[in-house]
Amino acid sequence: MECPFNHAQLGIDPSKLEKIPQPPMKYLGLLGHLPEIDSGFPVNSLWKLMDKHGPLFEVDLNGRRVLVGNHEIFKELLDEDTWLKQPSKAQIILRDVGRDALVTAYSGEKNWGIARRLLNPAFEINSQLVLMWDRHGPENEIECVQAFSRLTFDTIGLCAFNVRFNEFYMPQTHPFVEQLSQGLIECGRRANRPNFVNNWLFFRAEKRRQENMDRMRELSQEIIHDREVNPKPEATDILNILLHAVDKETGEKLPIENVRAQVSTFLAAGYDTTASSLSFVYYYLCDNPDTLSRAQQEVDEVVGDKVVTVDMLPRLSYLSACIKESLRLNSPVNILNRDATKDVVLGEKYFINKGMSVSTLLRHLHRDPKVWGDDADLFRPERMLDGGFEALPPTAWKPFGNGARVCIGQGFAEQEMLINLSQVLQRFHIQKADPTYKLVLRATITTKPDNFKIKVRRRPGRTIMFGIPGGATSESAQVQPPQHQRVSRRTGKSKSVCVFVGGNMGTCEGLAHNLAEKGPDFGLEIEIQDLNAAVENLPADKPCVIITASYEGKPPDNAKKFVAWIEQLSHESKKLPQGMRYAVFGAGNSDWASTFHRIPKLVDDMLAKLGADRIIEACHSNVKLDVMGPWEEWSEQLCMSLSDTKSTSQASVGVEVNIENASTRSQIPAGDEMCSGTVLSSRELADTSVGAAKQHVDIRLPPNCNFASGDYLVIQGRNPEESVQRVLARFGLARHDMMTVKNSKKSFLPTEPAAVGHFLSTSVELATPITRRQLSVLLHWTEDSSEEHMTLEKMQEDETHGALLKRKYSIIDVLEEVPELRLPFGVYLDLLLPLTPRQYSFSSSLLEEGKTGNEEYGPISSVTFDVLEAPAMSGHGTFRGVVSNHLSTCRPGDHIQCVVRPNTLGFHLPASTETPMIMIAAGTGIAPIRAFIAERAALQQTGKHKLGPAILYFGCRHPDKDYIYRSDLEKWQALGAVEVVPCFSRPDPPQRGRHVPDALWSDRDRVWDLFYAKGAKVYVCGSAAKLGRSSADVLRRICMLKMGKGEGEADEWLEEMKNKGMYVRDVY
Repeated sequence: MECPFNHAQLGIDPSKLEKIPQPPMKYLGLLGHLPEIDSGFPVNSLWKLMDKHGPLFEVDLNGRRVLVGNHEIFKELLDEDTWLKQPSKAQIILRDVGRDALVTAYSGEKNWGIARRLLNPAFEINSQLVLMWDRHGPENEIECVQAFSRLTFDTIGLCAFNVRFNEFYMPQTHPFVEQLSQGLIECGRRANRPNFVNNWLFFRAEKRRQENMDRMRELSQEIIHDREVNPKPEATDILNILLHAVDKETGEKLPIENVRAQVSTFLAAGYDTTASSLSFVYYYLCDNPDTLSRAQQEVDEVVGDKVVTVDMLPRLSYLSACIKESLRLNSPVNILNRDATKDVVLGEKYFINKGMSVSTLLRHLHRDPKVWGDDADLFRPERMLDGGFEALPPTAWKPFGNGARVCIGQGFAEQEMLINLSQVLQRFHIQKADPTYKLVLRATITTKPDNFKIKVRRRPGRTIMFGIPGGATSESAQVQPPQHQRVSRRTGKSKSVCVFVGGNMGTCEGLAHNLAEKGPDFGLEIEIQDLNAAVENLPADKPCVIITASYEGKPPDNAKKFVAWIEQLSHESKKLPQGMRYAVFGAGNSDWASTFHRIPKLVDDMLAKLGADRIIEACHSNVKLDVMGPWEEWSEQLCMSLSDTKSTSQASVGVEVNIENASTRSQIPAGDEMCSGTVLSSRELADTSVGAAKQHVDIRLPPNCNFASGDYLVIQGRNPEESVQRVLARFGLARHDMMTVKNSKKSFLPTEPAAVGHFLSTSVELATPITRRQLSVLLHWTEDSSEEHMTLEKMQEDETHGALLKRKYSIIDVLEEVPELRLPFGVYLDLLLPLTPRQYSFSSSLLEEGKTGNEEYGPISSVTFDVLEAPAMSGHGTFRGVVSNHLSTCRPGDHIQCVVRPNTLGFHLPASTETPMIMIAAGTGIAPIRAFIAERAALQQTGKHKLGPAILYFGCRHPDKDYIYRSDLEKWQALGAVEVVPCFSRPDPPQRGRHVPDALWSDRDRVWDLFYAKGAKVYVCGSAAKLGRSSADVLRRICMLKMGKGEGEADEWLEEMKNKGMYVRDVY
């Protein structure tokens, strides 16, 4: 067939042209690529396809379309002589309400041109945004998208049409907001379904969409009608311009139908994208405490105690950079569409027919490492400062579109966001309502954070009217007492105590709630908050207790801002208010020897240097050995010091339990807040011949439950049946007997009837090592001269109790050694801790073939783990891992309770596929590394990505017995995705064993060249005490050899590499 264009005319050598790549199609291509698209979140599917097949490929989505994902090709699309911006298919469907208004008009339509020229001058800043959060108090959880939708909907109504919707005074958002949301969702779904499917199967959804569109048009008509009945000739708002202004070029007014469409468009586009953008900015500020602190400091310097004015906005450069950086990472609008106005060659090798659509994915454009660097995925506003933004290619940052069709409200939206942020930061401290929350997206036509909530607390010296026109300034403001109380156990004459918690895993918060439960027995009223809430808020009129952990020597997420604050106070030689009293309890793991308890010790020392007084000496527990024992002794000493109590009785321990025979009641299933995953398959990777058995389990997650390689799946386990039966036998209970607990402060104990066996299986820890306090409770139930009394007294001695801890004696183990002890079941229950879930790194990537889900079926993930089963160290029965044994016995179709937890350690693939990688793993520590390599292999197979070198040093015992994933690794090595260096510590003779550190040292020249000269990123996953420590030692030795450094200098060098994110560990 003859080529359809003239090569000479285009100046192209036909031999250089290539066929546009295309992902494979399913079902013989009858539905194009629509089966690959999640109609509930279509752009997410396109992102995944771009990750795998980019930077340019073609899809068939009810028509041919080319997708672009890098800056080099995108900049060619901005030639408006060749490329024309047109509405997307979803926007075309939305024309039912938008008609030929600004967003949905076709370029060249007369009414679009008139409106664009008339509306430009009317966009001026409006500073009448009033914050209503204060009256709800500091413990109110604010769902950002909903709150900012109210704010921006009110704002556009007032600014554009002089209409007040009074959103902050209504219990529900305006019906228009919900109608638009539902309409946009269905528009997006219709655009990604075949037309015959829409017509045959989704006609009811279309009817509902049309009804929503009708209601939206009715609101527009009401606004116009009210202005026609009640004219406001003096008003300079947009509505008067739409109704009365005459275009200078045509001498025409807008038709009334187009005015109605413009009103609907302004109401929709004027609130939705800004509300989403603001929500993203707040997320990134809360997720980066140092950035938040710097932004707040800038607001204090520029605005101070005055009312925010337009003149101040240009001086808020750092806050503006935060907005720009947030829009770069997550723009609510995700696709820029262009149609070719003539035949053209794109990227010097891809022929595009006239009229063909080309869409750019902004997520990939804005994260192109060739423009933004290897840290393109990181939130770093500093890249936008000091000329950095101006130095960017003019086509690199396009969240508002480009050219004549650039968003007309860009300036308005940016100023609106600056006003909101400056007013909020001026008067409030802000923080995540859930400190562990990591960004999850949802979509209509735009994207926004899903269920992201914040809390705000008024800063000291700010009155209710602070920063509001007509309000008080700081000179006349009364300092407000701290307003916080999440947990209150007693009122009246109780002594109030503030407890501040820093921790990511729930351990420290559990200790705080334990203190809240025991506090009333000492006349103490406990108030619990995150440690970040103590910034500028450490009270001097009540004692403060700080419970915090360290993570690789760094503060937990909900303590970062506090640590930065006290370090800044120390740097500035400031002091805390006189009379401030505190006590610190630290949790840590001795496997991290160099950073063990760094943050608790830093907080304790820093507070003392800042002038605060210690109530009692700090206590530091080792979670690897025993966290509850030291906590119980320290917290009891603390309570006695605060209440002037000399001792406490153990007689109050216990709960009232009603037990009924199973035949008298039917079982009520217990609920669970975690989501439900479905086990698809399970296979043994290695047997017990050279160590613990190793298992691989595939799990289908719920729809839209996505994850990145390096993230975790947190799984709720079940206690082994043997352990449950031991407890039932000890207390003479049957598995199906029903229990009800009365008058307990512990939320995990059932207040409604529950089967005893099910409760013991799913709700409490049965194998936690026994503490001295628990032993003293058991002792209380013995006769003074009895054998049981003497046995338990002996167990409380230091040497004996230390031996019990080493042998992992649990309460039930001890009870079986004193069989005559008559301990009530309610006392035993009251001594138990709630069953905590365990986390496992994903061992799969969403880019693997067949792993991606859709709106009906969620993605498929896998976890890899040791099946922990061995004779109990206590000598009582067999120890079995709570989650690993539960998972290993699951069959296909079984459901497990789980939730995705993002990795906050930086343990993710580099932003650029060309960055070299050195991966170090042992045993099932291969799990996240396997996910990394699988993703690299998937990218490699597309032929579109250049991969940098990657080496895996993998520690196993035997080449034939526990070299797990061998076939996968060899296959991926053959593809060029990785070079594997297996290290077998126990091979068959005459081979000699070799460990990973030995291989690293043997390859020291290559390791150093990749790491130091070529900027490789080093990943370590395995035992902290073994692989983590030994691999770090080898890297220090290599540094000392290559750079001539001493041991201390090598330590500092490795710490610097950690801080730069070049050396990351996920060890356990």
